Amino acid sequence: MEIDPELCAQMQRRGLAVHQQDFFEFLEASPDAYFDGCMAAHIVEHFMPSDVIRLLTLLHRTMSDGAPLVIVTPNIANLRKAAGDFWRDPTHVRPYPFQALEKLFKMTGWQLIDAGEHSDRSPSISLKMRYLMRNALFGKYWVGEAVFAVAEKKSP
Repeated sequence: MEIDPELCAQMQRRGLAVHQQDFFEFLEASPDAYFDGCMAAHIVEHFMPSDVIRLLTLLHRTMSDGAPLVIVTPNIANLRKAAGDFWRDPTHVRPYPFQALEKLFKMTGWQLIDAGEHSDRSPSISLKMRYLMRNALFGKYWVGEAVFAVAEKKSP
């Protein structure tokens, strides 16, 4: 699902099954307990907390009991993300560290299963050594590029 018509068309040209629709409208029209899981990568940072609560509430209603929800979002604890990368995207509204996601999960009936840092690429040995030195000197600010949080829909 993608709301941007240009991005949607690009993905469709690559053979991906993508529907152009608003996420909230789609979930509001979906039946209760219909989905078995959800992967929401790099979505929540585009919403204010009230909209994230709305999203998590809609997902909770539309997912079956025990269904997993995986959220991936930029890691603001990473100095590079905090100092520039995050704010280069004008559609980013605010960061969500996994501690904030945990609170939002609790508010909307989800149980946090796992959370941590993630990077799409594995650093070389020399880069790992540089990160160790930076972390030792300045604190742990060269960490994973993203955070992930895995939650499960609690049974009523």
